[in-house]
Amino acid sequence: MLNDTAPCDTAQLFREYAAHVGRWAARLSGSPSDTEDIVQEVFLAVHRQQAAARDIRSPPAWLLQITKNVVRHVWRTRWRAARRADALDRDAPVAAAPDPLAELERRRAAEHLHRALEALDHRYRQVYWLSEIQGLPSSTVAALTGLSPEALRVRRFRARRQLAQHLVSQGVD
Repeated sequence: MLNDTAPCDTAQLFREYAAHVGRWAARLSGSPSDTEDIVQEVFLAVHRQQAAARDIRSPPAWLLQITKNVVRHVWRTRWRAARRADALDRDAPVAAAPDPLAELERRRAAEHLHRALEALDHRYRQVYWLSEIQGLPSSTVAALTGLSPEALRVRRFRARRQLAQHLVSQGVD
């Protein structure tokens, strides 16, 4: 225990009262996982107030009050962060309700494209799928297929032409 004549030393306070502060922090915060952080914050505050600590008559009462303030600060910070997150969620643009007609058109277009891809020669389908659908760069597609850049361009051109012909023959615009 500190004697009344000795100057207040942060290290000595920590050694004598860290366990007490830890129990208070756990009880006040309701979160055992935050206890260590709160204890550190309390003793950082003690260190910052070292000059004022010399006049403290009851270190446990003083440390309890600092612990209460730190816990209150932790809760207030979390509450503000939650409010900010809620406000951001509320302010986020609400997605418009899907238009049933537009959704039907999108599905039909996807079905037509799927049938057109099935009608392609497998060599052209592979190049088209990797380049256009997957969006891979030409160098990657060339490496995956073993084609030269020129052969890749030719196959991609032919794939597009065959797709267009197939879609026109099916009456798709």
